[in-house]
Amino acid sequence: MAVLLWQRDGKRGYQFSDGRQRVFKEGFYHLFKPAVAPGDGSAKTVVRLARLAGDEQVLDSGRRLPSLRDQIGLFREDYPEGFHGEAWQADHRGLGAKRRLKRHRDPAIAQAVGLSRAKLGALVEAKDWAGIHERVHELLKGSDLVPAPHAKRFAALAPSAELGEALYGWLYGEEEGPTRFARFERALGRKVSTWPVISAIGALVDPEGHTCVRPSVYRVQAKMLLPNFQVSARPNWLSYSRYLHMASTVYDELEAAGLAPNDLLDVYDFIWHTLRPAAQARLGVDAKAAPARKTG
Repeated sequence: MAVLLWQRDGKRGYQFSDGRQRVFKEGFYHLFKPAVAPGDGSAKTVVRLARLAGDEQVLDSGRRLPSLRDQIGLFREDYPEGFHGEAWQADHRGLGAKRRLKRHRDPAIAQAVGLSRAKLGALVEAKDWAGIHERVHELLKGSDLVPAPHAKRFAALAPSAELGEALYGWLYGEEEGPTRFARFERALGRKVSTWPVISAIGALVDPEGHTCVRPSVYRVQAKMLLPNFQVSARPNWLSYSRYLHMASTVYDELEAAGLAPNDLLDVYDFIWHTLRPAAQARLGVDAKAAPARKTG
């Protein structure tokens, strides 16, 4: 396996798994086969290859992307005690807060208990579709995981058996992931089923097993881990599973660096904190580096 390091003047530089770097002229690129997208563990291999290059940098068309090393360094500057320190706990988890802010994760997780298997199951059994709709709306509008206009579009969605049952199926159903995801996406409808809405619910109900997708920075993070990473602009199971794998890989890398997150919500906030445009400006890297390739 090899990772693309740079491209300029009709040439590309690659880092190979044998530890050597090699340069190929245009006309020989067809000899390379795209790596399998995340889901097979290849993302971790790419991180290892980038380390062999000396500084984990993965370049796209000659432009520098930030690296996990860059991100971790910036994170340590701002939060020396890590995810379990008082600063992070106060800023992002809501520890000791006199009032809840939308960025506070622990109160939102506590609120999401209202959609636990037992409580949501009871609402479905009682056919309380309005009650389910209200709980989801309150959860979405109370967190910055979902932009306000997206939460308002959900509020305008009529309560229904289709929506309530699809939500329960997505969170707790026994069918395969693609079936459950597609059913929930259809129940929400095209205008409502944005990446933040469809992913935030699972992320708050089960923050260790689900991730909330913020495409603007998640695509950059994914591009760093696997240059040929492909996702759809519209939510679908395959893209979600790739984003989830990417978030889990970042979790593992942080843990290996001695910065074990509390859950995947910490990973979400880490990615945003270290890859938003202001952070990239601090790192002195190209904030407009090409995002992961989109399909569909």
